[in-house]
Amino acid sequence: MRWDPTDPAQRRARYALLSGMWAVFFALFSWTYLALLLGALALYWGTSALRAKPRDAGPGTSTAGTPAERPRTATARPQTTAAVSGLVTASLAIVMVAITFTAQLVYRDYYTCVNDALTSQAKQSCADLLPKDLRGVLGSEG
Repeated sequence: MRWDPTDPAQRRARYALLSGMWAVFFALFSWTYLALLLGALALYWGTSALRAKPRDAGPGTSTAGTPAERPRTATARPQTTAAVSGLVTASLAIVMVAITFTAQLVYRDYYTCVNDALTSQAKQSCADLLPKDLRGVLGSEG
């Protein structure tokens, strides 16, 4: 089955896959708002691609000809893999963004201290606001 750029379901499935991958990339590099936007778009495009009905060739076309000219059946859905992959990557990106937002909410005192610090010594002293287990992970910003 070939990719048909005129088929909206296949186009949305490809958009979902690409948007989901970029959302994970941006979530890894702390561009949370862009990751959240791309993740939401990928969820929308992935679900709409999976919910779309297969395209018919039309009432006046025959089944003879090349495979690209034959009508699609209900089992021929080449967009399923791309749409599901887009949904999985978008979900992963949204979970990563949610974890980031939760950490910033829970440790708000630490992040406020770091943003308000005028010297590097003051930034390093902000690590006292973190639990000992997280000082190596979050406290290395100084």
